[in-house]
Formats: sequence, structure tokens, C-alpha cells
Amino acid sequence: MMNKRKLAEKRNDTQRLYHVPGMANITNRKRNAVFISPSNSLEHEIGKMKVCYELRKEKMQFITEAVCNKTQKRRDVVCLDDGMIFEIETDKKRAERFKDQKGVVVIKLWKEVS
Repeated sequence: MMNKRKLAEKRNDTQRLYHVPGMANITNRKRNAVFISPSNSLEHEIGKMKVCYELRKEKMQFITEAVCNKTQKRRDVVCLDDGMIFEIETDKKRAERFKDQKGVVVIKLWKEVS
């Protein structure tokens, strides 16, 4: 368990790794706010909100729809407490692109067909 100061430092360090989409020099993405993208499905956006809700229940902080400075990849949800990345996917094929990425948790919203 981290003390409050170390936790605040970790959150700040993690947040500095990301920026607002389309604005590479603006890194201040509002914490604990769920940003939606009209290019995503409603199911996807509801899934993202549920992940954020669970993080807040655990008193964790997050940012959404943030772009990684290093890879330029947009992430659905980034937990600032531990750096874990959550990608919400409604399609199994699209989810496969994350299978080898360390620190990425895929939230599966598709229905398995048997």
C-alpha cells in the first residue's frame, strides 16, 4: 500500500504519459471524467463507463480517451494508480490486437457463438 504522497506522484507520472487527442502539447486530461466518442458504439461507451465506475468504487483515479505520448495510441481507460490500460471491445477480431500488449486488459463485450 502506497502512502498518499507516493500515490499522488504515481498518478501524476502516469498522467504525464498521455495527452488530449489532437493536441500533443496539452497533457491535462481531466481525471475521473468519462469522455465519449461518437465514433464508438453505445455498447462500447456504456462498457467504458462501467469500468470507470468500478475504478472509482475502489477509490482509484483514471483518464479516458487519452493518447499515449510514446505510441500515439488512443486508450479507452487508463488507471492512474497502477498504469493499467483498459480497452473495451465489442468485436473479438479487434480485441486480438491487444493480446500481446503488456499492461492492457481487454473488456470483452461480444457474445460467443457456439
